[in-house]
Amino acid sequence: MRPIRVIACSAAAAAISISATAKPRIYTNAEYGIALPIASGELLCRAPKNEHDHGPALLLGTSSTRGCRDSGHHRSIAIFATYTIEAEDPPSYLNDECTRGAMGGPCQPAPAGLEIAGLASASARVNHPDGRIEIVVVAQAGTPDPAFDPVVPPFSYDLSLYTTPEHLEEDLRVFRTVLKTIRLSPPGK
Repeated sequence: MRPIRVIACSAAAAAISISATAKPRIYTNAEYGIALPIASGELLCRAPKNEHDHGPALLLGTSSTRGCRDSGHHRSIAIFATYTIEAEDPPSYLNDECTRGAMGGPCQPAPAGLEIAGLASASARVNHPDGRIEIVVVAQAGTPDPAFDPVVPPFSYDLSLYTTPEHLEEDLRVFRTVLKTIRLSPPGK
């Protein structure tokens, strides 16, 4: 078994709405311990109030909020958090996602250096048949729960970039910034 991604990052982001303000913004999620600074010009998509918030999406290269309803098919970065339901390290989890999970593999190596500072991470790239590119970084965090597994962190995170070949370098710069600035500090159990 592996951590469950509710349908997939793109499907989880399918029912999100826009939130924008003029002052500097930081997306926070206390349940999963996420803090993400939102740069000027990035459109933040949040979960609607009537849905469980597993993390935000950022739309890239647009001023339209329509992409919030289906960020996996628009240039975007999706952050998805869930509780770990099986003892599995990030490389094994990523392999499951590539071979039978939501990424639709086959997975190829991701660009070098994609990781979340301070956390064991794994990354991969999928070139989809329609030309879209998906790059994902997975990690786990939190204090292990001895009642579940004394070693495995209780929270799993997927950070995904959805882009096109012509925007890959530009969007990778934004993705690298997200990976460097996101803070994942889940509450202890």
